[in-house]
Amino acid sequence: MRIQSFIRPELHIVRQVRALESVCQAHDSLAGTLFLDPSLNASPEIPCLLALFEADALAGVMTLFAPSREEIELVGLTHPAFRRRGVFRALTSAAAEQARRFGIPDLLFVCEPQSRSGLAALAAYEAQLEHVEYSLRFAQPVSTDSLALPEGLVLERATEAQLDDMARISALSFSEEAEQALSFLKLAIHSDTRTQFLARLRGLPVAIGAIGIADGEATIYGLGVLPGHQGRGIGRGVIALLLQEIRQRGIAEVCIEVDSKNEAALHLYQSCGFKREAAYGYYRVTVEQLLRAFA
Repeated sequence: MRIQSFIRPELHIVRQVRALESVCQAHDSLAGTLFLDPSLNASPEIPCLLALFEADALAGVMTLFAPSREEIELVGLTHPAFRRRGVFRALTSAAAEQARRFGIPDLLFVCEPQSRSGLAALAAYEAQLEHVEYSLRFAQPVSTDSLALPEGLVLERATEAQLDDMARISALSFSEEAEQALSFLKLAIHSDTRTQFLARLRGLPVAIGAIGIADGEATIYGLGVLPGHQGRGIGRGVIALLLQEIRQRGIAEVCIEVDSKNEAALHLYQSCGFKREAAYGYYRVTVEQLLRAFA
């Protein structure tokens, strides 16, 4: 048993990971796909992937997504043929060591509710459910022409010149620290797989949103509208503009994620033509708690 870490996995590793992912999706009826983009990690030295090999066979993987220095989001998969052999535990221990190395205090496991083995492992770690997010997919063939566009609303690809405006919108929309928002948005602007946008209404910056592209599928991220401009159709207009941008790129499959408790956003997305397809639980545990358990 050996574990390798990868900051930017090479193509042959990605192919092995996707093959393992397909096996686990079929075996456990999972909907999610692994996030293998390191460009949004708070430090460029944080690996985005841990892979555990038994001889030459890929027995399990764990992805690491660290958008801030506060937590690392983890998703782990173990091949059905290698379960009950300590694969997930070994990967979790390695992820905890990575978090300690970078001074990151918390781990946030992402697990679909139908993954019984995953839920059992998280219960053993005493990880606490923090929130649930829904993944929604744009129902084809819904036309974006039916989505109202407020007069004077335009979407522009963001640059560093707009960072302060975007950080203010993000901080006020998502109740986060402006410095943290600024740091992540800077990464998003320079990401190879994500395009960050700023929306203006008659010249005033009022909203933000991003498009991520992976495996021929687009995901809309970080849609936020200034509180003082909410309820005026701006969110719906930004979605319409983002969908138009995606369509111009020739991409048909579009997803968006939303916190299950954010009923206003959920209603907005569903009214724009998105249909719920999956749910993901986010389970928090401290690094020190895990390392003590593994000692």
